Amino acid sequence: MKTIFKSIFVFGAAALFAVSCNVENIGTKYEHVGSDSGVSFTQGTIANTEIGAAETSLVITVGRAVANAAQTVNLESTLPEGIGVPSSVSFAAGEYAADLVLDISKMSVGKSYKGAISLASEDDYNDYAINTVNVTLQKAYTWASYGKVKITDDLVTAAFGVDNVTWSVDAEKAEGFEVYRLLDPYGPNYPYNEPGDYTLGAKWVIDANNASAVTFDRTYLGFNWGYGEFNIWLLGGATGTMTNKVITFPAESIAFDLPDYGTFYGNPDGLLAIDLNL
Repeated sequence: MKTIFKSIFVFGAAALFAVSCNVENIGTKYEHVGSDSGVSFTQGTIANTEIGAAETSLVITVGRAVANAAQTVNLESTLPEGIGVPSSVSFAAGEYAADLVLDISKMSVGKSYKGAISLASEDDYNDYAINTVNVTLQKAYTWASYGKVKITDDLVTAAFGVDNVTWSVDAEKAEGFEVYRLLDPYGPNYPYNEPGDYTLGAKWVIDANNASAVTFDRTYLGFNWGYGEFNIWLLGGATGTMTNKVITFPAESIAFDLPDYGTFYGNPDGLLAIDLNL
């Protein structure tokens, strides 16, 4: 790999040198700026939105054209909190490539992280270098079929005169995590729905990694009774609990939103339950 990097950088320099030697169209004299070592990122953009949820590090390659001596290059970063970026990257003598290792252990799954990493000093790169790499990263769970789970409703009850019915839906589990995804939770199996009330494809992701603090993000439930698509979120930092594989939440800890009407305190009687026992 290091030989390949050497070839790429030498080729780039040769091609640009050939252009600068065109004497038929003489213009402003070229003034060389920066280091002759030719440190550069190998690409200007990195976008990876399918990083495994369990991954703790990610490597970005930095290359250089001249490798006679050891070299340390300082870096600057605008990546947000959650990604650890070293303040420098080092090459050993004879090395044309070095690994810049990002610490992604604190990245939240499903959240997009965007920013840039730059070579901090113009003294470390030349005119042809890619001195900044724009980065977009996101972790994703690997989902596996879990089976059918049971939901007991206490959300729709907040705004409509319906009973706290129980029904079954298909669920998936994130590999290696206590995170569950309910598929079409209020779809065709919800007893009060009729064809036309729901749209298939809704997913309710529930994070039960901490059984004493179960959470979920704002979720659109995929059904609409004429007031916009019903959606829910946890209020004021509230969390649920998982006991014996049954998830419950405190009364009035969930917002039940009818976009075209208003928002209600969901789970008014604390009867909402997701039973994960198969």
